[in-house]
Amino acid sequence: MVSILCALALLGGTSIVSWLVMKPAARLGLRLGLVDLPSTRRTRARPIPTTGGLFVFAVFAASVFVTLRFCGDFEPEVAVQLSALMAGGVVIVILGMLDDRLNLRPHVKLIVQAAVSVMMVAAGVGIEHVRFLFGSAHPLGWLTYPVTVFWFLGFMNAINLVDGLDGLASGIAAIGALGLFAVGIINENPLLYLMAAGLLGSTVGFLLHNFREGNIYLGDAGSMALGFFLAGGSIVGAYGDGASNALLVAGACMAVPAFDVVTTIVRRVKSNMGVMTPDRTHTHHRLIRFGLNPKVSVIVLWGVTFFFGGQMLGYVAPHGLIYIMSSYVIAALVGNIVIDQHRKNGRTIKTDLKEELLYLAGHPRPFSPPDAHDGMTLRELIVAQIRREARYRRIMRSESGTSTRAGRPVATPVRPGRRVRTYTDARPGPPERSEGPSSGESEDLITTDDSL
Repeated sequence: MVSILCALALLGGTSIVSWLVMKPAARLGLRLGLVDLPSTRRTRARPIPTTGGLFVFAVFAASVFVTLRFCGDFEPEVAVQLSALMAGGVVIVILGMLDDRLNLRPHVKLIVQAAVSVMMVAAGVGIEHVRFLFGSAHPLGWLTYPVTVFWFLGFMNAINLVDGLDGLASGIAAIGALGLFAVGIINENPLLYLMAAGLLGSTVGFLLHNFREGNIYLGDAGSMALGFFLAGGSIVGAYGDGASNALLVAGACMAVPAFDVVTTIVRRVKSNMGVMTPDRTHTHHRLIRFGLNPKVSVIVLWGVTFFFGGQMLGYVAPHGLIYIMSSYVIAALVGNIVIDQHRKNGRTIKTDLKEELLYLAGHPRPFSPPDAHDGMTLRELIVAQIRREARYRRIMRSESGTSTRAGRPVATPVRPGRRVRTYTDARPGPPERSEGPSSGESEDLITTDDSL
């Protein structure tokens, strides 16, 4: 009970500290020139600091120190593993900062990531047993090295790859940490839920700035570090009778990034592109072209992550039906959001859904004829969506006070002094092509990072 209270205090404390340090972190990034500059692949018209990940790491490292010093009496072996994990995290953060500044080649990053992963196994942070669904745990033996290296590489690059919209990568990482926290509580594993509480709190504090205001980014340093600590935390905290539960839940929470990685690689190979060649065909980009605005796209992908995490948590938990049913409720809410947002943008589900699913499944290009959206940059598309949504709201307000007869507006009784705008055609028009927001439309509504 004392450890659980300590974990809750750690969660609240790291959330507050992380939230407080993000504004100084943004100012430091601007002063040092650690910023994401505007370009044809970006949707922001001003430089955004990329120092958020550095401070997320610093807060999490402080939480690990507090855990070892004040929150429990752990074995010396655990202290060695956590120390190795933090040392590896330092290397990953430095690698990410260099990539943010120098734009390193993909194979250079991959070599360093693999080297750090091998060092983790040598330090005792390795997957020694694996359990599949509805089966028992099996020792891996010499396969510990390749499986652990693949685990670390997969998490780091998957989180880094989906870091394309404000709050997407950090939100998925926070959901993964929340899943590990729940597994730790269920299995009575203090080390796991204390580590997960520190990671969750440090990520949530950043998320409050990034998702709402978009004034600071994780950068490659932060996205790779979050993936590294999720992978490492699920290994270090995986011991006892439920040793594989943390691995299963953490893997399930990576469903969205894993799907994005696989479909992106398949599309690029079919299109004769380099696997590491940047483009705008990731899952979150396709959701925007499907008719969702950036924030709704992020919320939908959060919901998908919650669904898969809840399903796996229901499998490993004693009273799993609660988690399974909760995940279905979340899936229903996400479906309702998608349909409603799609309708507001004047699109039709029947024609678009099949095309998008086939495209995400690996087909190199849409099957339907090109429309007005195909020539737009992502920034222009978002601006057009903002205008369509504003038009839709005006139409809905007008319909509440007017009715139409034979295509001509007929006013209905309204309160004296109330002005009502009428429209003869209540259907949203075609998307408008624009180079940027019109006067009166804030660029702060366009909040995407649009990384690889």
